[in-house]
Amino acid sequence: MRHGEVYNPSQVLYGRLKRFRLSENGIKQVEKSALFFERQKLDKIYSSPLLRARQSAQIIADRVRKKVQISQLLTEVKLLHQGISLEKYHRELQPFIYDSKHQNAGQESIDEITIRMMKFVKIINSNHKNESVLAVSHGDPILILKTHISGKKFTWAYKKNNYLSTSRWFKLEIKEGKFTII
Repeated sequence: MRHGEVYNPSQVLYGRLKRFRLSENGIKQVEKSALFFERQKLDKIYSSPLLRARQSAQIIADRVRKKVQISQLLTEVKLLHQGISLEKYHRELQPFIYDSKHQNAGQESIDEITIRMMKFVKIINSNHKNESVLAVSHGDPILILKTHISGKKFTWAYKKNNYLSTSRWFKLEIKEGKFTII
């Protein structure tokens, strides 16, 4: 699941910057999602260490009476341009953020994100066989994982057309080592 909407009055690219919490609307979004998860059998809840994801996970955890475990593997993409205006980011950088120029300067690559997200999935598969696990993360890591599992290529066009809205999720089923997105 992607965390709820973030309180960002300065309209900056927050990435891994600290103290970006859920907005009032974000809290409402997650509370609505929690109604769905309340009817599911959740065995474990994991979250990115970032505040907005932890808050989202905790809202659901309170509803289903589970504890939240933190996994660094679920964290946001390491972005080079944190703190710039969203307007500048969208206008000048977003379509090219995963280009080799940015990777050479330290931007986390699609391959690196895929590896860490798949590592999380494999750990969950190994440690929680036949259990239902909710993982709260961030838009790009979730979409990159989904793209990889679906056998598709993560591109700017794919991202624009398939991005996961805040407080939304997809279901990944693992049976006999095979991954299926439901």
